[in-house]
Amino acid sequence: MDEEKDDQNKKQDNQTGLPAQAGETEKTAEEKLAECQKQAEEYLNNWKRERADFLNYKKDEAKRLEEAIKFGNEVLLLEMIEIADDLEAGAKHQPENKGIVQISKKLHDLMAKYGVEKIKVEGEKFNPAEHEAVEGSESEGDKLEEVRAGYTLYGKVIRPTRVKILK
Repeated sequence: MDEEKDDQNKKQDNQTGLPAQAGETEKTAEEKLAECQKQAEEYLNNWKRERADFLNYKKDEAKRLEEAIKFGNEVLLLEMIEIADDLEAGAKHQPENKGIVQISKKLHDLMAKYGVEKIKVEGEKFNPAEHEAVEGSESEGDKLEEVRAGYTLYGKVIRPTRVKILK
């Protein structure tokens, strides 16, 4: 009977997949532990990378949203600039009409409040990023004469200044 029990124990060990000898059991457990630790470390590193990617995505989306809000009014502001140009032209032809001058000033103040600034021409050299030449030729020491005002929105040129280049 003892032999039958030994055979049954060996069969049970083989059915569970555990080795019959104690030394082999310890080796397998250590290998399994090392493998599990390696997997856990790999999973943790993957999670950290995904977390960093997600945080970068959130920052990028916040920047895109900020840019959309900042420059979302660009079309409206360009139309307001056209009105400002008309008011300035009217003020030049009728200097005695102080109402037009005041309205023009209020409109420029409103545009400045929303980040619109006039591009300077006086004393500046021709800059193709800010200026559009409509007459003349470029050479050293040339002066610029403004034909139509140019504007920037938070530093981005939304309408270049049209200039004549005078010798």
